[in-house]
Amino acid sequence: MRNGFCVYTTLLAINDEMNIYPTQLFLFLIGSLVFFRINLVGMLTWSEVITLGYFLIRWRDVVNWALQDNILRTILRAWLIYLLFQVCSDMVNGTLPSDFLRGWARLVFFAVNITVIAFLSGLQLDRMAAFFAGYAASLMLASFQERNEFLTEWKFGYGPAITMLVALFIGLLRSERVNKICGIVLVVLGLVHLQANARSLGGITLLIGILSILATYFKENLRNSGFFSIKFLLPIVVALIGIYQVYTIGASSGWLGEKSRHKYEKQTAGGRNILSGGRMEYTIAIPAILDAPVLGYGSWARHPEYVKKYIYINGIDPNTYDAEYLMELGTIPTHSHILGSWAEAGVAGGIFWILVLWLALRTFYRMLEHDRLPFRAFLLFMLVFFIWDILFSPFGLERRVTDPAMIMVIAAVQRLLDLQSSNIDITAMHNRKNIPAWIR
Repeated sequence: MRNGFCVYTTLLAINDEMNIYPTQLFLFLIGSLVFFRINLVGMLTWSEVITLGYFLIRWRDVVNWALQDNILRTILRAWLIYLLFQVCSDMVNGTLPSDFLRGWARLVFFAVNITVIAFLSGLQLDRMAAFFAGYAASLMLASFQERNEFLTEWKFGYGPAITMLVALFIGLLRSERVNKICGIVLVVLGLVHLQANARSLGGITLLIGILSILATYFKENLRNSGFFSIKFLLPIVVALIGIYQVYTIGASSGWLGEKSRHKYEKQTAGGRNILSGGRMEYTIAIPAILDAPVLGYGSWARHPEYVKKYIYINGIDPNTYDAEYLMELGTIPTHSHILGSWAEAGVAGGIFWILVLWLALRTFYRMLEHDRLPFRAFLLFMLVFFIWDILFSPFGLERRVTDPAMIMVIAAVQRLLDLQSSNIDITAMHNRKNIPAWIR
């Protein structure tokens, strides 16, 4: 059964008989429009215009299908509590309509995207690969067109897009050494990212490259082993320490360029490390949450006093444009899915993303146990990036689309591995001929 599973999943990844199905094209289209926006009352991506239209036409089928999966059902229930807390928080805090309407709409579109992408993907990894191929294309095109200042940087633009496409392409190979091949390529790409001053991108790429090279080790040592076992944690900790040392030595010595050296010296001044020095929002966000842990501060969490503290702690000149911009914005600095949602919606917002984080970590562990999953290195790369975003990135506009797609990856991987563990004939369950034409 195990050998049959490996062969099947590999063939599924490259699609049966190399056919391309309408659903894959549709998901590719949704992914390819993530960075293209339209202003309809509030700012939307074109991807959301499509998913909303699809939801309005088939909402009953879409919702019912999503609720059949245990993970998606749990997430949607937690989302509903999250939304209710957000509404209560805005009412109690007297949030301006311009803020709370956008805050509620963000959560509604998030749920719409979850259900529609779940329905279209059928929780099949080849379809999710199509979505992310479109997303990578969107990222490269938006970077080329310089749609915002961040996408012109390697670490936000071409860098992640090229890494995704390379990992996807290598994932199509039939070679038994596909994990080692992908691992070596990702290690090289990770060093390129560090040279380009893309620290988080470089670190994540290096980590997944190392874990891919060690695929056989994890497969042989994680069976009947716990999440906190030394066999699981030791190689990951050693890899992280090694990556940290490579960056520290490279940045401090100037090998990674003058810009990296200057940034490293600035963030490590006063005895700080690069993680805490690069995420000073935590010094403000955590005290703010502790002051209002249950309901938070409402949508967009505006509180000028915490902004002033942030400016003071970071040594920002209050007479500069940066300080004026932060004060005009007035939102509590969080730079994290968990902290940002907790600050805005209270405890339910934080718990929602903690739940998603736990599911992502559990999926990461289970994926390391299996070395023949389709697109394994690519999915590990995206999963670790998702974990990083939950901890250290804001829940912004594009992530209303890409986060639901990552939740589908989690649900799809868990479902596939559960089917294997239960000795269910997954080939019959996923046979395209058994799927209605309108959802293929």
